[in-house]
Amino acid sequence: MNTTNNQPPVAIYSLLKKVGMDEREIKVYLALLSMKTGRVSTIARNAKQERSLTYNILKRLSQKGIVSEVERENVLHYIAESPQKLLGYVQDKREELENVEKLIEGALPYFSTLTKSLVGQPRVTMLHGIDGMKQVYRDILTQEFVGIYNPQCSYDLFDANIVTMLFGKDAKLRGRDLLVDNDGARRYLGEVPQHEHYEVRLLPKGITLSTDTIVFGDVISLFAFDEDKTIVRIENQNLADSFRAWFEVLWGASQKLSHK
Repeated sequence: MNTTNNQPPVAIYSLLKKVGMDEREIKVYLALLSMKTGRVSTIARNAKQERSLTYNILKRLSQKGIVSEVERENVLHYIAESPQKLLGYVQDKREELENVEKLIEGALPYFSTLTKSLVGQPRVTMLHGIDGMKQVYRDILTQEFVGIYNPQCSYDLFDANIVTMLFGKDAKLRGRDLLVDNDGARRYLGEVPQHEHYEVRLLPKGITLSTDTIVFGDVISLFAFDEDKTIVRIENQNLADSFRAWFEVLWGASQKLSHK
């Protein structure tokens, strides 16, 4: 049985990537799903993959529980399990991650003892990518901070503001933000309300930037919304204090907004 000549929707590829498959695994899985069962050589031909590579891919899919094996007339065949198994696989991964999360929380005190501050010089670390950005935002936005922020960058990248995306609509920030005055800022103000512990002002007209700079404690975190999605963290009390001083100058020159 041959696969259909119609390409699957792009959304299907995107979904299966989120499940944890790479592009070749997706092609092999979809080819086998349309065949229901087949030998490695037939699956490889329909998926347009090399036979030896297809064999390894099928083994990985079998480990995920969405493909099974059966021997017929001394020849190994592969069978696509019900698509419902995909949901079961995702649920199993979620449970595994929840267990790992608890273990990491328990191990944090030990990991902290291994982290030593560099004396006399800033400690600089870098991360890259959207997942790295989310990780750093998740750490920062649970603490008291000051920041200079262009919300439009987040809307362009995430199609949402980072606060409600990570913490939900009822999230309560603690700190102060200076926003670039644009449509993204006004949308953000409608979605993340101010309150007694979180105040926002608009930077003077004409001041624009395509980064996000946030300071909490002795750490400055800089987010560059470039191709690499670069995050730079600088841990140094003097530099953090200097940024706060500049922040206060801009804060005094910025537009005060009423709490609604």
